[in-house]
Amino acid sequence: MSNVVDLLERMGQSSRLQSLTGEQLAQELAQAGVAPAVQAAIVQQRPRQLEELLGASHNVCCLVHAPQDEEPEEDEPEDDKRVHSSALAGADNRVARAS
Repeated sequence: MSNVVDLLERMGQSSRLQSLTGEQLAQELAQAGVAPAVQAAIVQQRPRQLEELLGASHNVCCLVHAPQDEEPEEDEPEDDKRVHSSALAGADNRVARAS
């Protein structure tokens, strides 16, 4: 299997190997000692068959959904703070007048 993976890696890196015709590619695979069934899967561009022949697992995509950065909520909304401070100011005025 490692020779197949190595060959596929070289193919991905080499423009010469990428431009080979089917017959030329089959010759290259045969020279690398790749089994005939694996050769056929590569030449015919059958990735699922190649996965099965090599004993590779199917593609799996794992995702982690992280929450976006959220601003922490304050105890009181801004409108409530204004109402609260004006109520305190009114109470202070009443206390001051009463004394």
